[in-house]
Amino acid sequence: MKHLINILKGIAIGIANVIPGFSGGTMAVMLNVYDLFVSSFANIFNDFKNVVKKGWSLFLGIALGILLALITIVKLLEIIPFITIMFFVGLLLGSLFQIFNKSKEGKLHFRDIISFIIAIIIIVALPLINTNNSEVLTYDFKNYIIVFILGIISASSMVIPGVSGSLVLMAFGYYVFVMNTLKDLLNNIFNFSYNNYLGMLLTILCFAIGCVIGLVFVSKLIIKMMKRYPKTVYFTILGLLVASPFSIIYKTLQDYNVKFDVMTIVFSIISFIIGVAIVLLGEYYSKKIKGGNKND
Repeated sequence: MKHLINILKGIAIGIANVIPGFSGGTMAVMLNVYDLFVSSFANIFNDFKNVVKKGWSLFLGIALGILLALITIVKLLEIIPFITIMFFVGLLLGSLFQIFNKSKEGKLHFRDIISFIIAIIIIVALPLINTNNSEVLTYDFKNYIIVFILGIISASSMVIPGVSGSLVLMAFGYYVFVMNTLKDLLNNIFNFSYNNYLGMLLTILCFAIGCVIGLVFVSKLIIKMMKRYPKTVYFTILGLLVASPFSIIYKTLQDYNVKFDVMTIVFSIISFIIGVAIVLLGEYYSKKIKGGNKND
């Protein structure tokens, strides 16, 4: 049962990683698997057997979530973008209470306030960077090196709650290229077609290797920071989460043809409320289950 729940949580994290403006790290925090998420990457080379034993179900879910997002969530964003994105904003804001409670623990320092402000500035500034999402990029050595470097950068962002790896890709103008390459590669595999197959495969492999390097390096850094400056880390995460709705909504309005009629506004509000309610109910029942286990 535990592994099934982790697969479902992993699916949610995988979906979040594909959506520009939303953070897989944020989703991991909301679903209370952030420690497992980060420690698995940090220890994957040091304690591979134990990492696989504990985290295989979560990472299977993440892989399934990425595939599901490519098939369904991306399509929903094309059909009802604002309604879809407001559900995720609701999930995000619903998780603020949990992080805020953790950030209150311990004595407040000046560095905590500074980290909170810097986090907000980063998230607000990132989507304002001029993007050039060209869909026509060639499969050559230069782009293999670029997607490898961007894999390191965007994967590092995925580990940090509130920072969207997809948004980082979008800021550098490679989001559409990587997403289309992945979709086309999967289509080629299922349709037994080999058109540009090697170029697509090399592109995704370079990006994936970059992602692994970024995830491992930043995960180790976060674990060290959590041990030495836990309050500063939580204040940073809080700042990232507070500013994330701006990033998500701004990118949605910028990239999709959103028409604000009465139905869109009403269903967006309902979608937002459902998102908040899911997180709060999840927290409530999680505490209830923990309380029941203590009594037992």
